[in-house]
Amino acid sequence: MIVESSFRGWEDARIVLSERGDFYTDYRRELGEKNFLILPGVEATAVLFDDEGNTVRLHHMNGILGTESMQKGALESTFSHMEKVEPDIYYGTDWDGNKTGKKLAERLKNHGCIVTYNHPIWSRVRPEDFINILDINMLEIFNYNTVNECGTGYDVTYWDLMLRSGRHINADATDDNHNGGSFPDSFGGYIVVQAEELSHEAICQAILNGEYYSSSGPEIYDWKVENNQFVVNCSAVERINMIVGGPVALGVTRLAEHGVPLTEAFYPLTGKETYIRAECIDEHGHTAWTNPIWLSEFAKRRK
Repeated sequence: MIVESSFRGWEDARIVLSERGDFYTDYRRELGEKNFLILPGVEATAVLFDDEGNTVRLHHMNGILGTESMQKGALESTFSHMEKVEPDIYYGTDWDGNKTGKKLAERLKNHGCIVTYNHPIWSRVRPEDFINILDINMLEIFNYNTVNECGTGYDVTYWDLMLRSGRHINADATDDNHNGGSFPDSFGGYIVVQAEELSHEAICQAILNGEYYSSSGPEIYDWKVENNQFVVNCSAVERINMIVGGPVALGVTRLAEHGVPLTEAFYPLTGKETYIRAECIDEHGHTAWTNPIWLSEFAKRRK
Protein backbone atom coordinates (compact mmCIF):
# COMPACT_ATOMS: atom_id res chain seq x y z
CA MET A 1 0.00 0.00 0.00
CA ILE A 2 1.25 3.48 -0.87
CA VAL A 3 -0.33 6.61 0.58
CA GLU A 4 0.03 9.14 -2.22
CA SER A 5 1.38 12.64 -1.75
CA SER A 6 1.66 15.69 -3.95
CA PHE A 7 5.39 15.85 -3.18
CA ARG A 8 7.71 13.90 -5.48
CA GLY A 9 10.97 14.11 -3.51
CA TRP A 10 10.30 10.64 -2.10
CA GLU A 11 9.91 8.92 -5.46
CA ASP A 12 13.38 7.34 -5.60
CA ALA A 13 13.07 5.96 -2.07
CA ARG A 14 9.58 4.65 -2.80
CA ILE A 15 10.70 2.86 -5.96
CA VAL A 16 13.66 1.22 -4.23
CA LEU A 17 11.54 -0.04 -1.33
CA SER A 18 8.68 -1.20 -3.55
CA GLU A 19 10.97 -3.08 -5.94
CA ARG A 20 12.95 -4.69 -3.15
CA GLY A 21 9.90 -5.58 -1.08
CA ASP A 22 9.56 -8.05 1.74
CA PHE A 23 9.24 -11.74 0.89
CA TYR A 24 7.77 -14.58 2.91
CA THR A 25 10.12 -17.56 2.84
CA ASP A 26 9.39 -21.21 3.59
CA TYR A 27 12.48 -23.42 3.28
CA ARG A 28 11.16 -26.36 5.31
CA ARG A 29 11.33 -28.74 2.37
CA GLU A 30 14.82 -27.70 1.25
CA LEU A 31 16.53 -27.21 4.62
CA GLY A 32 14.37 -28.79 7.31
CA GLU A 33 15.65 -31.95 8.98
CA LYS A 34 14.66 -34.11 11.91
CA ASN A 35 16.91 -32.13 14.22
CA PHE A 36 16.71 -28.76 12.44
CA LEU A 37 13.40 -26.94 12.40
CA ILE A 38 12.61 -24.14 9.94
CA LEU A 39 9.93 -21.62 10.89
CA PRO A 40 8.57 -19.88 7.77
CA GLY A 41 8.16 -16.13 8.04
CA VAL A 42 8.59 -12.59 6.77
CA GLU A 43 9.71 -9.23 8.12
CA ALA A 44 7.03 -6.81 6.98
CA THR A 45 7.40 -3.03 6.76
CA ALA A 46 5.50 0.21 7.15
CA VAL A 47 7.69 3.26 6.56
CA LEU A 48 7.47 7.05 6.72
CA PHE A 49 9.64 9.17 4.38
CA ASP A 50 10.46 12.87 4.62
CA ASP A 51 10.53 15.16 1.59
CA GLU A 52 14.17 14.27 0.85
CA GLY A 53 13.56 10.53 0.79
CA ASN A 54 15.01 9.89 4.25
CA THR A 55 13.38 7.27 6.45
CA VAL A 56 11.87 9.16 9.40
CA ARG A 57 10.51 6.13 11.25
CA LEU A 58 9.21 2.68 10.44
CA HIS A 59 7.51 -0.41 11.76
CA HIS A 60 9.28 -3.73 11.24
CA MET A 61 7.31 -6.80 12.31
CA ASN A 62 8.05 -10.46 11.83
CA GLY A 63 5.19 -12.67 10.79
CA ILE A 64 6.05 -16.27 11.73
CA LEU A 65 3.74 -19.05 10.57
CA GLY A 66 1.65 -19.88 13.64
CA THR A 67 0.01 -22.95 15.12
CA GLU A 68 -2.49 -25.13 13.25
CA SER A 69 -5.38 -23.39 14.99
CA MET A 70 -4.00 -19.99 13.99
CA GLN A 71 -3.67 -21.13 10.39
CA LYS A 72 -7.18 -22.61 10.31
CA GLY A 73 -8.65 -19.50 11.93
CA ALA A 74 -6.86 -17.07 9.62
CA LEU A 75 -9.13 -14.67 7.77
CA GLU A 76 -6.89 -14.91 4.71
CA SER A 77 -4.86 -17.76 3.25
CA THR A 78 -1.40 -18.32 4.70
CA PHE A 79 1.48 -16.80 2.77
CA SER A 80 3.26 -18.96 0.19
CA HIS A 81 7.01 -19.29 -0.38
CA MET A 82 8.52 -16.13 -1.92
CA GLU A 83 5.21 -14.31 -1.82
CA LYS A 84 5.86 -10.58 -1.82
CA VAL A 85 4.44 -8.72 1.15
CA GLU A 86 4.13 -5.17 -0.09
CA PRO A 87 5.41 -2.45 2.26
CA ASP A 88 3.05 0.26 3.49
CA ILE A 89 4.63 3.56 2.45
CA TYR A 90 3.74 6.95 3.91
CA TYR A 91 4.91 10.53 3.39
CA GLY A 92 5.09 13.66 5.52
CA THR A 93 2.04 14.08 7.75
CA ASP A 94 0.23 11.00 6.40
CA TRP A 95 1.68 8.87 9.22
CA ASP A 96 -0.43 7.86 12.24
CA GLY A 97 2.01 5.50 13.97
CA ASN A 98 -0.50 3.60 16.09
CA LYS A 99 -3.02 3.19 13.29
CA THR A 100 -0.30 2.21 10.84
CA GLY A 101 1.18 -0.35 13.23
CA LYS A 102 -2.19 -1.87 14.06
CA LYS A 103 -2.92 -2.30 10.37
CA LEU A 104 0.38 -4.06 9.71
CA ALA A 105 0.07 -6.38 12.73
CA GLU A 106 -3.52 -7.24 11.83
CA ARG A 107 -2.42 -8.03 8.29
CA LEU A 108 0.12 -10.58 9.53
CA LYS A 109 -2.29 -12.06 12.07
CA ASN A 110 -4.95 -12.46 9.39
CA HIS A 111 -2.52 -14.66 7.46
CA GLY A 112 -2.09 -16.98 10.45
CA CYS A 113 1.16 -15.53 11.80
CA ILE A 114 2.69 -15.01 15.21
CA VAL A 115 3.66 -11.32 15.25
CA THR A 116 6.85 -9.89 16.76
CA TYR A 117 7.61 -6.17 16.94
CA ASN A 118 11.23 -5.44 16.08
CA HIS A 119 13.92 -2.96 17.24
CA PRO A 120 11.77 0.08 18.11
CA ILE A 121 14.68 2.35 19.11
CA TRP A 122 16.49 1.72 15.83
CA SER A 123 13.19 2.36 14.02
CA ARG A 124 12.80 5.82 15.63
CA VAL A 125 9.22 5.09 16.65
CA ARG A 126 7.59 6.68 19.67
CA PRO A 127 6.04 4.55 22.44
CA GLU A 128 2.53 5.59 21.42
CA ASP A 129 3.23 4.27 17.92
CA PHE A 130 3.25 0.63 19.02
CA ILE A 131 2.80 -0.19 22.72
CA ASN A 132 -1.00 -0.51 22.41
CA ILE A 133 -1.01 -2.76 19.34
CA LEU A 134 -2.81 -5.83 20.68
CA ASP A 135 -2.00 -8.17 17.78
CA ILE A 136 1.71 -8.11 18.67
CA ASN A 137 2.66 -11.37 20.42
CA MET A 138 6.28 -10.54 21.28
CA LEU A 139 8.51 -7.49 21.60
CA GLU A 140 12.10 -7.75 20.41
CA ILE A 141 14.18 -6.42 23.33
CA PHE A 142 17.65 -7.31 22.01
CA ASN A 143 18.75 -7.06 18.39
CA TYR A 144 22.39 -8.11 18.04
CA ASN A 145 22.86 -6.50 14.65
CA THR A 146 21.69 -3.03 15.64
CA VAL A 147 23.40 -3.22 19.04
CA ASN A 148 26.71 -3.55 17.19
CA GLU A 149 25.82 -1.43 14.17
CA CYS A 150 24.88 1.73 16.07
CA GLY A 151 23.96 0.92 19.68
CA THR A 152 20.19 1.05 19.09
CA GLY A 153 19.14 -2.57 19.54
CA TYR A 154 18.43 -2.70 23.27
CA ASP A 155 14.72 -2.13 23.94
CA VAL A 156 13.99 -3.44 27.44
CA THR A 157 12.66 -0.07 28.66
CA TYR A 158 9.79 -0.26 26.17
CA TRP A 159 9.02 -3.76 27.40
CA ASP A 160 8.65 -2.59 30.98
CA LEU A 161 6.48 0.32 29.84
CA MET A 162 4.12 -2.20 28.28
CA LEU A 163 4.23 -4.53 31.28
CA ARG A 164 3.64 -1.70 33.76
CA SER A 165 0.58 -0.65 31.81
CA GLY A 166 -0.82 -4.15 32.37
CA ARG A 167 -0.04 -5.46 28.91
CA HIS A 168 0.78 -9.18 29.07
CA ILE A 169 3.50 -9.48 26.44
CA ASN A 170 6.62 -11.60 26.23
CA ALA A 171 9.95 -10.64 24.68
CA ASP A 172 12.55 -12.08 22.34
CA ALA A 173 16.24 -11.63 21.52
CA THR A 174 17.54 -12.05 17.97
CA ASP A 175 20.72 -11.73 15.97
CA ASP A 176 18.98 -10.19 12.90
CA ASN A 177 21.95 -11.37 10.89
CA HIS A 178 22.53 -9.97 7.41
CA ASN A 179 25.83 -11.81 6.77
CA GLY A 180 27.50 -8.64 5.64
CA GLY A 181 28.84 -5.38 6.94
CA SER A 182 31.78 -4.69 9.21
CA PHE A 183 31.16 -7.37 11.87
CA PRO A 184 29.85 -10.95 12.07
CA ASP A 185 26.22 -10.77 13.16
CA SER A 186 25.16 -14.41 13.54
CA PHE A 187 24.27 -16.17 16.79
CA GLY A 188 24.30 -13.02 18.93
CA GLY A 189 20.70 -13.21 20.13
CA TYR A 190 18.23 -16.07 20.37
CA ILE A 191 15.49 -17.73 22.40
CA VAL A 192 15.61 -21.13 24.11
CA VAL A 193 12.24 -22.89 24.04
CA GLN A 194 10.91 -25.55 26.40
CA ALA A 195 8.68 -27.78 24.28
CA GLU A 196 7.43 -31.36 24.21
CA GLU A 197 9.12 -32.04 20.88
CA LEU A 198 10.96 -30.36 18.02
CA SER A 199 7.96 -29.75 15.80
CA HIS A 200 6.40 -26.64 14.35
CA GLU A 201 3.26 -27.02 16.44
CA ALA A 202 5.05 -27.67 19.73
CA ILE A 203 7.58 -24.86 19.31
CA CYS A 204 5.03 -22.26 18.22
CA GLN A 205 2.62 -23.17 21.00
CA ALA A 206 5.40 -22.96 23.59
CA ILE A 207 6.40 -19.55 22.24
CA LEU A 208 2.82 -18.32 22.53
CA ASN A 209 2.69 -19.69 26.08
CA GLY A 210 5.89 -17.83 27.02
CA GLU A 211 7.71 -21.09 27.73
CA TYR A 212 11.12 -19.85 26.67
CA TYR A 213 13.81 -17.39 27.65
CA SER A 214 15.80 -14.89 25.58
CA SER A 215 19.58 -14.64 25.64
CA SER A 216 22.76 -13.19 24.21
CA GLY A 217 24.88 -15.74 26.09
CA PRO A 218 23.93 -16.97 29.60
CA GLU A 219 21.66 -19.95 30.19
CA ILE A 220 18.58 -19.96 32.41
CA TYR A 221 17.59 -23.30 33.87
CA ASP A 222 14.45 -22.33 35.76
CA TRP A 223 12.45 -19.40 37.07
CA LYS A 224 9.41 -19.76 39.28
CA VAL A 225 7.53 -18.63 42.35
CA GLU A 226 7.59 -20.98 45.33
CA ASN A 227 7.27 -20.51 49.08
CA ASN A 228 6.23 -16.91 48.46
CA GLN A 229 9.45 -15.98 46.72
CA PHE A 230 10.68 -15.65 43.16
CA VAL A 231 13.57 -17.98 42.28
CA VAL A 232 15.84 -18.01 39.23
CA ASN A 233 18.59 -20.55 38.44
CA CYS A 234 21.14 -19.88 35.72
CA SER A 235 24.68 -20.44 34.45
CA ALA A 236 27.50 -18.53 36.16
CA VAL A 237 26.87 -14.77 36.00
CA GLU A 238 28.04 -11.57 37.68
CA ARG A 239 24.65 -10.11 38.52
CA ILE A 240 20.98 -10.99 38.53
CA ASN A 241 18.40 -8.21 38.25
CA MET A 242 14.90 -9.01 39.45
CA ILE A 243 12.64 -6.46 37.80
CA VAL A 244 9.26 -5.93 39.41
CA GLY A 245 6.05 -4.14 38.51
CA GLY A 246 4.30 -2.22 41.26
CA PRO A 247 5.23 0.63 43.62
CA VAL A 248 8.53 2.48 43.38
CA ALA A 249 11.61 0.70 44.84
CA LEU A 250 10.32 -2.85 44.45
CA GLY A 251 12.80 -5.29 42.90
CA VAL A 252 16.42 -6.02 43.68
CA THR A 253 19.82 -6.74 42.11
CA ARG A 254 22.07 -9.52 43.42
CA LEU A 255 25.81 -9.13 42.74
CA ALA A 256 28.55 -11.75 42.74
CA GLU A 257 30.89 -11.33 45.71
CA HIS A 258 34.57 -12.16 46.22
CA GLY A 259 34.96 -13.53 42.71
CA VAL A 260 32.32 -16.24 43.23
CA PRO A 261 29.80 -16.19 40.34
CA LEU A 262 26.07 -16.28 40.94
CA THR A 263 24.01 -19.24 39.77
CA GLU A 264 20.75 -18.45 41.56
CA ALA A 265 18.88 -15.61 43.20
CA PHE A 266 15.78 -15.17 45.35
CA TYR A 267 13.31 -12.34 45.82
CA PRO A 268 10.80 -12.45 48.71
CA LEU A 269 7.40 -11.29 47.49
CA THR A 270 5.61 -8.54 49.40
CA GLY A 271 2.18 -8.94 47.84
CA LYS A 272 2.47 -5.58 46.07
CA GLU A 273 4.16 -6.89 42.92
CA THR A 274 2.17 -7.09 39.68
CA TYR A 275 4.78 -9.01 37.68
CA ILE A 276 8.37 -10.12 38.10
CA ARG A 277 11.08 -11.05 35.62
CA ALA A 278 14.85 -11.63 35.80
CA GLU A 279 17.96 -10.59 33.89
CA CYS A 280 21.09 -12.73 34.30
CA ILE A 281 24.24 -10.87 33.21
CA ASP A 282 27.69 -12.43 32.86
CA GLU A 283 31.14 -10.84 33.19
CA HIS A 284 31.11 -9.82 29.51
CA GLY A 285 27.75 -8.08 29.74
CA HIS A 286 25.94 -10.85 27.89
CA THR A 287 22.41 -11.17 29.22
CA ALA A 288 19.59 -13.70 29.48
CA TRP A 289 16.03 -12.56 30.15
CA THR A 290 13.14 -14.54 31.58
CA ASN A 291 9.62 -13.82 30.52
CA PRO A 292 7.51 -12.22 33.26
CA ILE A 293 5.48 -14.08 35.82
CA TRP A 294 2.22 -12.28 36.53
CA LEU A 295 1.55 -12.64 40.24
CA SER A 296 -2.23 -12.31 39.97
CA GLU A 297 -2.33 -15.24 37.53
CA PHE A 298 0.00 -17.27 39.73
CA ALA A 299 -2.28 -16.69 42.73
CA LYS A 300 -5.32 -17.85 40.73
CA ARG A 301 -3.54 -21.06 39.68
CA ARG A 302 -2.80 -21.87 43.31
CA LYS A 303 -6.46 -21.62 44.39
